[in-house]
Amino acid sequence: MRTSRREFLGTLAVGAAAGVLESGCRSACLSGWCADPIDPAPSKDFCFTGPFDGGIIHEQCGTPVLGIETGSDGARMLKIEVSGVVPPGVKPELFTADGRAIPVTLQNGVFRGAALLRDRVTEIRARAVIGGKRRVIRTRPVWVKNSTPRFRCYIDDHSFSFRDIARQRYKSIFDCFYLGKLRDLNRNFGVKINLNCFNTTPERDFSLSMFPDTYKSEFEDNAHWLRLAFHSENEFPDIPYLNATPEKLAADFDLVAGELKRIAGSAYTAGLQIHWADVPPDCYQVLADRGVKMLPTRGRKPDAKERKICDYHLPDAILEYLCDHQGWMHFESGLIFYSAATGTRESIPLDKTVPSLLERIQNPAKNHLLNIAGHEQYWWPFYKNFVPNLYERYAAAFRFVLDRGYRPIWIEDGFFGGAG
Repeated sequence: MRTSRREFLGTLAVGAAAGVLESGCRSACLSGWCADPIDPAPSKDFCFTGPFDGGIIHEQCGTPVLGIETGSDGARMLKIEVSGVVPPGVKPELFTADGRAIPVTLQNGVFRGAALLRDRVTEIRARAVIGGKRRVIRTRPVWVKNSTPRFRCYIDDHSFSFRDIARQRYKSIFDCFYLGKLRDLNRNFGVKINLNCFNTTPERDFSLSMFPDTYKSEFEDNAHWLRLAFHSENEFPDIPYLNATPEKLAADFDLVAGELKRIAGSAYTAGLQIHWADVPPDCYQVLADRGVKMLPTRGRKPDAKERKICDYHLPDAILEYLCDHQGWMHFESGLIFYSAATGTRESIPLDKTVPSLLERIQNPAKNHLLNIAGHEQYWWPFYKNFVPNLYERYAAAFRFVLDRGYRPIWIEDGFFGGAG
C-alpha cells in the first residue's frame, strides 16, 4: 500500500508531537523514556551539532555522510556521523525512533556515534539526565536517495510576452520572438523551462484575463519542456508578500493559477518561485496546499552585511545552514527550501558564466541541484536594462552543465526535484 505525501508528513508530525516511539523501542519504553517530551528548544549545553535537523543529505554530499552499507535484507543504508555536546560528566544514550541503539563515544563534552539510515526521514534522539532532570533532544536528517547532478531552469516576472501575443494575435505563441528564443534553447539543448508569471504588467495596462484561450492546445503540446506558474499579482510593490496574510497570498495565487490553467491547461505547474522569495511562515501551508513542494532561497551568514531579503522569514540558524548545504525541510508543511543559485543570467556576463558555475559544482555539499535562472524583462529591447546577448548567456550555462553530466528536471517531480 502506498502512502501519500500528506499522510506521510502527517504521521511524522503526529509521532513527533506526541513523543511516541514505535514498538521496536521496548527497552527505552521500559525505562520510561517514551513518555518524556522532547526539549522544545535544545540548549547549548545539550544539543546535536550534526546532522542538522531537517537537513537534506545524500550519498555524495560529504559531512555528515560516512558511506553506504548493505543490510542483511539487501537494503542500502546511509551511514552518517551523529554528534553533539553534553555537560561535563554526562554521557547520553542515542537511538533511532524505531529503537535502534547508536553506540556513543564521549570526549571533552562532545559525543559521537554512527547511525544507519533506512528511510527518507529518520528521527534520532539523545537522552540524558542533566541537573536531575530527564532531557530528550532529537534531529531528523532527510535522505535524498538516488540523487544525481541535475539542474532546473526558471525565468521570473512574465507579463510582456503575454501582452505581446494578445496584441499581435500571432498564429503561434512562438511567433513572439521571446518564446521563439526559448524554443530554440529547448531544441538545441533539450532543456525544460519554467516561466513564473504576473497577473498584470508593471504598468497595469494588461492582465491575464485579456489573454485568449486560443493558444491552450499549443501550450499543452509543449508542456514537456515549457510550463507556467504563479509568481505574483504584479511586479510592484517590491517584496509584495513580505507581511502578507494567508488570505491575501491564497487570493493572488488562485487568481493567477486560474488564469494560467485557462490559458495553458496542462502546461500550468505549481513548481513556482515567489516574487522576491518571501512569505511569512503562516503562509507556508497556503503554498503546500496548492501543490508547491520546493522553494529556492539563499543562505545567509549571521554576520552578513547585505540586506536580509529573499529568505522566507527563515530563522538565522537555517539560513546559515543553507549557506553551506543544499536544502532543508519544514516538517510542519512539508515544504523544502533549497539553495541552488548560480546567479541570474542577466547579472552574469558571458565570460563569467563558466567560472560562476564551476565554483558551484566544485562544492559537493551544494552541487547536485543547480538553478539556471533569470527574468523575462531583460530580453526585451524596450526595457531600460535590456541585455542583448541573453540567449548566448543561457546557452553557455546549459552547455557547461550538460557537458558535465547534469540533466534537466522539473522541480515539482518526485522528491527533491526528481531524486529520492
